[in-house]
Amino acid sequence: MTNHELERARAELKAIGADVALLASGDNITYVSHFEVPVEFGALATLAFTPPLAVIGVGDQSAAIVTPNFYESSVKQQSSGFEVVGYEPVNWFTPVNGRENALNLLRDTLKQFGLGQSPLKLAIEERSLPATALRLILDEFPNVQIIEASAALAAARAVKTGRELELLRFAAEVNKAGQAELRRQTREAGKNEFAMWAAVINAMEHKAGHPLMVFGELVTGSRCKMVNYPGGPKDVITKAGDLALMDMSPRVNGYWSDTTNTMVIGGVEPTDKQKKYGVAAREAFHAAAEMLRPGRQAKDAYFAAESTFEKHGLKIGHYAGHQIGVAVNEAPRLVPYDDTPIRAGMVFSIEPGAYEGPDGDTGARMEKSVIVHESGPEIICDFEWGF
Repeated sequence: MTNHELERARAELKAIGADVALLASGDNITYVSHFEVPVEFGALATLAFTPPLAVIGVGDQSAAIVTPNFYESSVKQQSSGFEVVGYEPVNWFTPVNGRENALNLLRDTLKQFGLGQSPLKLAIEERSLPATALRLILDEFPNVQIIEASAALAAARAVKTGRELELLRFAAEVNKAGQAELRRQTREAGKNEFAMWAAVINAMEHKAGHPLMVFGELVTGSRCKMVNYPGGPKDVITKAGDLALMDMSPRVNGYWSDTTNTMVIGGVEPTDKQKKYGVAAREAFHAAAEMLRPGRQAKDAYFAAESTFEKHGLKIGHYAGHQIGVAVNEAPRLVPYDDTPIRAGMVFSIEPGAYEGPDGDTGARMEKSVIVHESGPEIICDFEWGF
């Protein structure tokens, strides 16, 4: 099966003159290889000397992932178009030098890709490449010219492939299950935020069929008056008539979904002020979505959301959204200075919000994702708005 994401990455890396690329960020390795790089924590985060690294030959079809051996089986099962080589970071019965094993394997792999044989341009990710790997390159391959890979990978990822769109649609459906559960949880007051959050995670994991990496927030009552991430859940019991705001981001099979809904707890009618904020946020979402058409610019969506809030006598509280994919927050972003052209195949999470501030008690944010088509935006994760 053709790895279209790897093809796109190679094309963009070639455009910046790279001969070889060494990728270190989980996002970009997931993108090029299809291996869902774990978000490391616990024992594995401390045992591995380096995280998985991807080496890509730009002018040929060579590609390899250098990984701690406890990920080796998963990488082989999930990756497409990559040789997988593992090093032993630890052995429970015999002492081993994980640092030496990792660096020796990386050195040998880079040599196989031509480093040291002739002057080459090596594209790296400055933000994520381990210092020890960079030191090895500088010491062992002094004739290599190092260039930055991040912009090329961002360009490759800007427009999603058909495979990515399907993964994003499924991630959205998983997220939708969580938002539907929140609506059930808010029908009655008197529930603990911890219990509500647990029910939401449970619903999403049942939909996905496996455990999920999740982040987000659930806030109720007057905490909705401002953006104070991480704002919850907390050991708080809900009250009828209070607002509930949940921003939910699950990672599903390497791709993210990001949604927000705001609603009134307990099945009671919203106050005029609550309705003002909730309706404005909902209308601002749709105004911004309408701007996400080929030929427009990212900032057009921001200005549409801002103008909608102004019509309601409110001030937009932050940016209006962002692209989404192997990272939950990707460029371009819907801000007043981003003139990136909108293209078919881009996927944005639109999240306009307005908040009363420290002296108030009300705020609302509404967020769903849209796929940009030539005919206009397609909303995915289309759950029922709270307002």
